Amino acid sequence: MTDTLKSHEDSKDGHIRTSRVNGVMEMIIDRPSKLNGFTPKMFNELIDAYKFFEEDPKLRCAVVTAEGANFTAGLDLPKMSEHLSDDYLLAKDGDIDLFGLRAPYRKKPIIFAVKGICFTLGIELMLGADIVVAASNTRFAQIEVKRGLMPSCGATTRMVSRAGWGNAMRYLLTGDEFDAAAAQSFGFVQEVVDPGQERLRAMALAKQLCECAPLAIEAVIENARSSLTNGESVAHAAIGAAQRKLLNTQDFQEGVESFKQKRDAKFRGH
Repeated sequence: MTDTLKSHEDSKDGHIRTSRVNGVMEMIIDRPSKLNGFTPKMFNELIDAYKFFEEDPKLRCAVVTAEGANFTAGLDLPKMSEHLSDDYLLAKDGDIDLFGLRAPYRKKPIIFAVKGICFTLGIELMLGADIVVAASNTRFAQIEVKRGLMPSCGATTRMVSRAGWGNAMRYLLTGDEFDAAAAQSFGFVQEVVDPGQERLRAMALAKQLCECAPLAIEAVIENARSSLTNGESVAHAAIGAAQRKLLNTQDFQEGVESFKQKRDAKFRGH
């Protein structure tokens, strides 16, 4: 993980730069000369960035962006091929999985701002996030079948669960491109904005999330994920205990006081 105050050079293997301002951590994919294609170095640095974000109590939301005109063309296959048979690409036991396919799961919210080319890995990363803002000129494609592979990181299930079998297979089986409007209609993208506005909008959403109660946000994410992984009845059964825990927090007391005093709440995550 390379801090944004350090070198901005596009090294041969690229890097993930980061910055941290007012509770928001920005993770910047930085290999524009190769369409931000992911190398093992970049993959490991993004894993490290997710872990840093999750463990730093001062950080409440993350935004993933990219240097240059494109989000990412996906994996740099010659550099990543030896890792494609891994059960979880380069992730070690105890790492926060970038795609949310296994525990330990991420608790804090992540927003993606995509643009230009967003192929294969880019789609799977954003499907593992919470909110996606896309520039209207974004081009999406899951082209693994054109390379003799299948998607490795959740597209085969998440595209089906969001878009339906037919819509998912239309693009998973052909590798054809689809645009931002289609991605939004499938539920892959939540907002489409003019090109150049995607990062600003994602940052605005991150600021809005930072003003909400962080423990409540974590509880929402946990319960929603439980519904997907364990079924709705399990998630429903857990609501009472989760709500009782929140009722005993200082944040809830602050929420009540701010309501009474007709002011904005100042949540501290306690």
